Amino acid sequence: MSTTKGDNDKDDNFKRQGSFRKLLPTNVNGDSQLNMSVKMIDRPNITLTNKNYAVFLQEYNILSEYNILRTQDLKGVYVIPSAQNSLVWFGVQFIRQGIYQGGVFRFTLTLPENFPDGGCPKVVFQTHVFHPLINPETGELCTTWGFIEWKRNNRVWQLLQYVTKILTKIDTRMTPLNQEASILLQNNFDQFGERAKECVRESLNEVYNPPAFEDPHYITFSPYIPELHDPVKQQIYELKEVEGNRALGLSWVQPGSLQPFSKPESR
Repeated sequence: MSTTKGDNDKDDNFKRQGSFRKLLPTNVNGDSQLNMSVKMIDRPNITLTNKNYAVFLQEYNILSEYNILRTQDLKGVYVIPSAQNSLVWFGVQFIRQGIYQGGVFRFTLTLPENFPDGGCPKVVFQTHVFHPLINPETGELCTTWGFIEWKRNNRVWQLLQYVTKILTKIDTRMTPLNQEASILLQNNFDQFGERAKECVRESLNEVYNPPAFEDPHYITFSPYIPELHDPVKQQIYELKEVEGNRALGLSWVQPGSLQPFSKPESR
């Protein structure tokens, strides 16, 4: 459902419940809502005479950024914007290779308040990660190693790609935020490896912890329940009867169409 902001809600940093979707007011520059949405992909510099309109404009910027992210083939990383604050995104990184293999690391990604300006989004790990580029006190990731200067044409998906890279391929030349991790990496790799594996074990022990944020979009996991999940697993792995020369299996779309199950039947 669409929501509108009163004059007293201008500066609430989008702290709201509900859908991302909002109805744009009449554009002061004469563009249609569709044209404005398309233009958000290129992040233009638009001079607005109506400050209230900037709130909606920024939200469309954030929405287009998330839609672009969804088109990328990012491996092992899942993110979703908060339901209460669209500037905060919840993320989980599953490590599939390297010294942290098997780890499940939670993090938050926070966009600048004046996004898409304001520099590089901030990445902070909730899970403890012993790594040269991660501050051992705050969990904040050093982004300048990958992005010396964050430009307007940089994308959030590139930052997420960087997160995956620094956790799968360790570079001894990294400018450290964690001096201890950096020294061990260069002088005692075996001990560094043990500390990394300890982080992996800790992360697995914390997978089912209660949510750290009271937000309906916070990513949670539940233990595997054989009675509940085994039948579903069996259905996924087993092919159904062969009809002609075509094997039938489970699908996410309506039979005979390209329409997803999640969408209502078109009329």
